[in-house]
Amino acid sequence: MKTIHLFEDHIYLICNHSVARNPMFSSPLMQKYFKLKMEKYLMPISDILAYSITGNEFQILVKLKSRQIFCTYYNSYKKEAISDAEIPDTTYIFSQAMANLQVSFVKHFNFSHKRSGTLVASRFGRKLIENNKEMNELIEKLNKGIEQPHYSGIWVNEIMKEKKAMTSGWLYSEVFRREKLSVDGYLNAYKVNLGDSFKVLPPYRLSSTNNFFFHQIFKIFRQKAAP
Repeated sequence: MKTIHLFEDHIYLICNHSVARNPMFSSPLMQKYFKLKMEKYLMPISDILAYSITGNEFQILVKLKSRQIFCTYYNSYKKEAISDAEIPDTTYIFSQAMANLQVSFVKHFNFSHKRSGTLVASRFGRKLIENNKEMNELIEKLNKGIEQPHYSGIWVNEIMKEKKAMTSGWLYSEVFRREKLSVDGYLNAYKVNLGDSFKVLPPYRLSSTNNFFFHQIFKIFRQKAAP
């Protein structure tokens, strides 16, 4: 089933691609700009486990932070703080952060290339990661810069011929592991135990009329299931 709603403390693959596979990231400068915006908008509410920014798409593996961090983040943009019960659900807050990331990148891309109009194909894709094996396979794939194979259509041009993936391979390199470096906002999934993220998996989607209610029920269920 397609993942619709996002829940804190769980791991998701976040991705998107360009319209007609227009090469968004063939330029290293565009890759760096997107990475900076990714850090700015996603790190306050998630840990980045791995990423691949290449050619016509981006893929980001994230572990969402706690609900309290989401609430604090949301209130930081309010003139007056509101109660946790009034704060929108995690899906909404994360989606707004993704919208800010994508819009800022598209504006920069369009300005740099003197173009206008749509660049990314949709809002963004999201997939719940359900076990440790799936997570590890994704990390390996992303660090190799392997693109998703299912897009149709391509714009053939000179830019597309030269592309190099920008990935999180540095986070899993031998040097990083040997020196035990610490980088805020990035999380080496091989160094920490993320098993709790898979103990009680959240639903893929919730009824829109009962979104908040079921969100609270799920939180209670997960707390009771914890050792």
